Amino acid sequence: MAILFTLRKGIVSVAIKVRLFIGMWLFISILGLSMIIPSAGYSELTADQIVEKSEDVYPGMDQQSKLTFTIREPDGGERKVVLRRYWKNYPTDPNVDSKVLVFHEYPPDTTGTSFMVWTYKTSKHKPEDLWIYLPILRKVQKLPEHPDEIFSGSNLKPADMIPRDISLDKHNLLREETIENQQYYVIESTPKESNRNYNYSKVVKWINKDNFLKERLDYYSTDGTLQKTQLITWKQVKTAYVWEKVVITNAKTGVQTMLSISDVEIDTGLNDKIFSERTMNTGKVK
Repeated sequence: MAILFTLRKGIVSVAIKVRLFIGMWLFISILGLSMIIPSAGYSELTADQIVEKSEDVYPGMDQQSKLTFTIREPDGGERKVVLRRYWKNYPTDPNVDSKVLVFHEYPPDTTGTSFMVWTYKTSKHKPEDLWIYLPILRKVQKLPEHPDEIFSGSNLKPADMIPRDISLDKHNLLREETIENQQYYVIESTPKESNRNYNYSKVVKWINKDNFLKERLDYYSTDGTLQKTQLITWKQVKTAYVWEKVVITNAKTGVQTMLSISDVEIDTGLNDKIFSERTMNTGKVK
């Protein structure tokens, strides 16, 4: 019994670590953003229109990339997680919205672990399906819905990484600001209704006036104080823009979480068959 308990405890520990990345996969799966040329002049755009354009992302039909998460403590200590991510979009499917498959490459004690999530059309009101493969069990297990917890002390929450419906917030254009010769819209978004799963009183966004890319987000706690700042660096891949680097700094603790995205490939024609339990077991993507 003691051995069984220890095994179960280890499995739960690994499973929770992986589940806490779910929101990241969902968000990172739509890293492309199409270049938008507004028909109206910039001065004529409302705050709602500006936010809508900033969320008008073009992800391509599929993506694959390498994700490197680094958590840097104020004392200089660092922790790192490296993942390989495959994603495919299903715009014509009446039910499935997207599929994501992730393989752990680092640290060594997680190598061989894989994770998969299927998301569904909003109209279906169906939660995502989640699976995990643990080498210790040599089998794929279905997971329940993920919790909204912070991963290993980082500043990244699953809820932060999932695109938020813009209709849930009231948007206000605070000002237009110039930073290093680049002009930005500064938009304040506040929730219309309180929600226990959304722990911010407001989010202030710096949106590039040329291409509507969000380059900075300030998150405020429910008590009105600044909780963290997120800085985003973008790069162009084919006709899309994707994240290249993200740095999130906790305003109170100084802890920094960095996400670097490399080896990005878009529209390579990923086979639908790779999003399967078989691939999770073998670790081979064909």
